[in-house]
Amino acid sequence: MRVKIKMIHYKFLMTFLCLLITSFGYAQDFSARLHWSQRVELGSPVSGVVENVSVNVGDKVQNGRALIQLDNTVFKAHVDEFKAQLISSQEDLKEAERERDRALELYDRTVLSDHDLQIAKNNFKAARAQLEHIRAKLITSQFNLKHSTISAPFDAVVLQRDAQPGQVIATKFRQDPLIVLAASDKMIARFYVAEDKLKWLRINKNAKIVVDGEGYRGKITSIGLELITGDTSLTGSEKGYPVEVEFLVDKLLRAGRTAKVEIE
Repeated sequence: MRVKIKMIHYKFLMTFLCLLITSFGYAQDFSARLHWSQRVELGSPVSGVVENVSVNVGDKVQNGRALIQLDNTVFKAHVDEFKAQLISSQEDLKEAERERDRALELYDRTVLSDHDLQIAKNNFKAARAQLEHIRAKLITSQFNLKHSTISAPFDAVVLQRDAQPGQVIATKFRQDPLIVLAASDKMIARFYVAEDKLKWLRINKNAKIVVDGEGYRGKITSIGLELITGDTSLTGSEKGYPVEVEFLVDKLLRAGRTAKVEIE
């Protein structure tokens, strides 16, 4: 009887431990490779001549810093031109409105023909259309002036620089980026897992990333849905579902480096 009770207790204990392990998971290590976070390729939506490039590969830049400046002499001139035309068009519209109102008053007094009234109305519509046309031209010129400067959209590190002072940028023909950036304060560790290990992974699950013996804290930000061939340069990761862990860094790490990801 005692042996039977002991066996029941043993089975209950083993079942409890299995449930505990299943519920809380267990730590596992994965070989991973580092990738850039927020990698962006920047170009210019306007054509022009490069006047200045203020950064080089490897430089860290703050959000909003000017990286590449095109010669904006013509852009500024267009803005000034259309601002002046806008003021003139506003006055023309006011005058056309007064003429239309005067024509309406004379028409009501039966001293103005239908033809003359219609001419006054048409002149008012034309003046209003001209004002909107000039306003659109001003908006376009302001856009061109603004984008004659290429600035950093966030705190970043410069990965590539393909612009030189004096270089002519023709947006109609050029599609290549002028400069490539990546976030300077965070990176991604990517690894691959088999299907049977996906069930205990979830978005925002904590993870530890180890690079050259130095540890960083991060969270799972992406779990792939397609089985793909992984990074064959990493042992045991030739096939699986890609998982990405994003983590903050306080110094420059290079993409392509190997790392270890520990997930509990």
